[in-house]
Formats: sequence, structure tokens, C-alpha cells
Amino acid sequence: MKGFNLQRPLTVEQKEALTKAFPDDGTLLAHKLQGAIPAVSLVSQTALMTAVANDTDPDLNFAQQVFGLGRPPDVLLAISTSGNSRNVVAAAKVARAFGIKVISLTGAGGGKLAPLANVTIRVDARDVPDVQELHLPVYHWLCAELEAALFGEEERLPAPSPSATGQRQAEPKLPDPIGLVVFDFDGVFTDNRVYTAQDGTEMVTCDRSDSLGIDRLRRLNVPMLILSTEANPVVAARAAKLKLPVESACADKAEYLRSYLATRGIKPESVIYVGNDLNDIEAMRLVGFTSAPLDAHPEIRRLVSLPLQRPGGRGAVRELCDFIVGKVGS
Repeated sequence: MKGFNLQRPLTVEQKEALTKAFPDDGTLLAHKLQGAIPAVSLVSQTALMTAVANDTDPDLNFAQQVFGLGRPPDVLLAISTSGNSRNVVAAAKVARAFGIKVISLTGAGGGKLAPLANVTIRVDARDVPDVQELHLPVYHWLCAELEAALFGEEERLPAPSPSATGQRQAEPKLPDPIGLVVFDFDGVFTDNRVYTAQDGTEMVTCDRSDSLGIDRLRRLNVPMLILSTEANPVVAARAAKLKLPVESACADKAEYLRSYLATRGIKPESVIYVGNDLNDIEAMRLVGFTSAPLDAHPEIRRLVSLPLQRPGGRGAVRELCDFIVGKVGS
């Protein structure tokens, strides 16, 4: 109803309407009032919610309000930590049925809300307190961007790409058959951080669940390779643990991959490549299917076939493996 970051001055026409209608204090009103965005919080309608709960169904308390108040091109912001809150899901269904856009804000899973939304924003958490804490900066970003779009003239925050926000896109099609899955190491198997001891020894953090994902692909006879520019022995050590072939200290990933595929008769269009940073771009352009962790470089996220919802070193590899198994193994 009032400014968030901006002052939202009234338009010339609005100021004139006030001063014309009320010559004595219209100027003061025109000076102090601010531009507003028509909005209503459905949780504030206590009397209506009680009536719906008593007379029909408590799960329809939001759906009834959406039906009564909503009209295209309105937008419903549907918030649920799990994505499965029955009253919120019902409201989203009503909105979609009558042409009202839906933005869902959930935890990492997305739940039943995700397929109902035009745009789904999933924060990287599953426990309720963590999800709600991560929702706070999203609220602020949405408020600031909406205000800037309607009232502002200064530079706005960069808009997230569809892949970053979770906007629904056509589900990517895997190569058939899969000739090879290539994994970058740092930022894919790791969280891209390195721990350095006084003697120069370096250590990284990996996710044990990735090992199980790799095993699932191995049981499907999917060929795999780790391709890394990193020369540290930790890359080879982790690859040995995963029982994966590895090429580390690779100065030119694209050239190496081109030669690797040619000598083995693997068609580039049958290859899946998982990378996280700009030094992966040229190699990614050689293959038929690409993927990237949630925290990959934005330029990489915009290019890939499948943007993952888990960060590197925290389940991104497992998420991709499960996706492949779900398609190839079904």
C-alpha cells in the first residue's frame, strides 16, 4: 500500500484529481499519498476464513477467496514450505482454472504446488525453519522488483533466469542411447571450496549420496568420466573411490573431450556433460545434453538442458543420476 524502497510519487493526473476535488487540502494529500499496488493478504480475512471453515471445508478457505476476488491478469503468490499445504494447493488450482497466474514459493521439493505454478521458486532447504528463513530474502526481492517495475526508473536488480527461478519449461530429453556422462569435479562433486593446511595439503568436501547415484548409473552400464582442470591429487583419489576414470590437470577440456570421443567412436550428441563454471562452456557446446548445479555460474545455468536444484558437493550429482535412472531405467 506504500513505498518499499521507492517513494512512489503520484502521477500528474492523480495529483490534479485531488487538488481539483479538494482545493483546501488536496495539495497536501497529493504530496503525502504514495502510489499503491492493489493487493490483499488472504490470511487476513479472518471472518471469511471462519465462515468457510464452518460452512463448507477448511481446506477451501483460500480457494474461496481466490474465486471471489481474483480476476485475470491477477497473480496469486502461493507460499508453502513443503509445497503440499492443502488449502494453498486448492487456491492454486482455482487460480489456474480461471486464468490467474500463480507464483509458488516452496522448499527444495516443490511439492504439489510446483506443477500448478507458472513460476516456482524453490529455496535450497527442506526443514521448515530453514525454508522459512530463506523465504525472507525472496519476499524482499519480489517486493523490490515489483515496485521497481511499476514505479521506478533507476537500475533494477537482475531478473533471475527461468532456470534459476524454477519456471516450468519443457522437460529435457536425454540422449538415447547415452554414450557418455562427463562430470567436472570442482563445483560439481565438491562445493567449490578448498581447505588448505599449513603444509599446503588441500582437502575438499563431497557428498556421500553421490556415490550411490554413480553406482546406480554403473548398474545401467552408463559410461562415465571425470574431466577436471585441477591438478591436485584429491581429484584422482576421489575418482578412485568412485571407481571412475579421470583426466585431471586438463588444460583444454574441449580439445581433450573431442579427441576422447573420436578415438572411442562416441557420438557427441549422445554425451551428457555436467559443469559449473566458464571453463566448461566450450566442452558443453560439443555435446548433446548439459546440466549444472544450482550454484553454478549464471551463464552456465542459462545454457544447460537441465538446471539442477541441488548445489555442487551437496547432492547435485545424485540428483542428475536419479534423473537419468528415472528415464533410462523405467
